[in-house]
Amino acid sequence: MAHIHELYDFTVSAFVMHPASPKLLLISHKKLGVWLQPGGHVELNEDPLMALHHELEEETGLKPTDYDILEPAEQPRPTGKISVLPLPFYFNVHDYNDTHKHIDISYLVRSKTADLTDNPDGANAIGWFDIAQIRRLTKKGELFDETLQVCEWIASKKF
Repeated sequence: MAHIHELYDFTVSAFVMHPASPKLLLISHKKLGVWLQPGGHVELNEDPLMALHHELEEETGLKPTDYDILEPAEQPRPTGKISVLPLPFYFNVHDYNDTHKHIDISYLVRSKTADLTDNPDGANAIGWFDIAQIRRLTKKGELFDETLQVCEWIASKKF
């Protein structure tokens, strides 16, 4: 989706962990020309959880039943007229370009399957990477330093 607001847009992303080995899922982004975690804009008719589900399905083929969202902490779960959304594990603001920023709500997800879509939306390629491979991508300028730092944090926690 194109940018909705002039200065800031909300986005969601997912750091998806492999179901059986210490690997993370990355996509080669067509527009940005780098590897990064799947994600995209929160559309005007969506909450962050809805956006997460649709972006993961579009970009990876993973349906909500194919993964678990890992929350960093417990939170109150009142019942009634509200919906309690999963807590993101990481929240940041970054420049998209010189005049526009994204407020990204990042979720940590454990996939139940290693099977991915052959034709990810908005990506040149998709794959599972261990931390050594992710570091190599960064050294070659194919992955943002900040993405590496988050991946290293996840790898250090041994979820």
